[in-house]
Amino acid sequence: MPTPVYLFTGFLDSGKTTLIKETLDDAEFMQGTDRTLILCFEQGETEYDEPWCKDHKAFVEYFDSIDDLTEERIRELDTIYHPSQVFIEYNGSEPISPTLLGGLPDYWPLVEILSTVDANTFESFINNMRGIMFEQLRWSDVVIVNRCTEDTNGRMLRGNIKAINKRAQIFYEGDHGAQVVLKSGTLPFDINAEVLDIKDDDYGLWYMDCMENPDKYAGKKIILRGIYSENIPGYSKSFVLGRRAMVCCAADTSLCGITVTGVDITQMKLGDWVEVEGELKPVDMANGGKTLVLYASRVQFYHELKDPYVYFS
Repeated sequence: MPTPVYLFTGFLDSGKTTLIKETLDDAEFMQGTDRTLILCFEQGETEYDEPWCKDHKAFVEYFDSIDDLTEERIRELDTIYHPSQVFIEYNGSEPISPTLLGGLPDYWPLVEILSTVDANTFESFINNMRGIMFEQLRWSDVVIVNRCTEDTNGRMLRGNIKAINKRAQIFYEGDHGAQVVLKSGTLPFDINAEVLDIKDDDYGLWYMDCMENPDKYAGKKIILRGIYSENIPGYSKSFVLGRRAMVCCAADTSLCGITVTGVDITQMKLGDWVEVEGELKPVDMANGGKTLVLYASRVQFYHELKDPYVYFS
């Protein structure tokens, strides 16, 4: 049975070891696992001491270079430890090696890349060492921004991370993994703007927030871009504008759509990309909840996006 490999990257003392330890303390994540092998390419202030390793059934091997992780060495480690999972704590000052991205044996598949970011140093690093930060974050599935306070600039963090890797999920944490609410919020747009111009990459975040908080958007003027996704039976001036989100793969998607009304749909067809400007109004649903309808004042055709899918962070 294949042994899943999780790759942890980030600058020295950005919280990689702490994240690994917290993960091994997560009973839900650890369910069904027995032995964890940790391959460490960097040593910071936090260590894997012997009592902790014994208590967590963890085994640590230290490496000076990724070149030392040969296929022969991997086979040897697999034979010695028979791990249920492998965690790799990588050297954050180096680009992720092709060995890890595509050169691991089939019985050690890389399943997730997690990157840690220190909120206190991120702006300085991204301004002065953007190339190194780019290499750290470009492949990440998950980015954990730790050491946040309520005054942390969430928009600056998200904007820079998404510019490097728009598919990455971002989580913001305070000390010791505690949740923190940022004053600036993490939405990439100003909810109080006269007109909310939702950028293509931000559709998913907007959609998730407005579906959860429809009253917050009541009466808001907005510009959206998406696909003429569905007709509404019995209505000649309404359609569903939407983008699709991947559930697990390109063959399994779900529609993130909103009803647009007040439109001459005879000039459009299913699959057209359009830009719509109008006003959002909450509408009561039969189940007692609310949804939003976009009353259009302007509709025009829009160009098809290279990546049509939406992301939720």
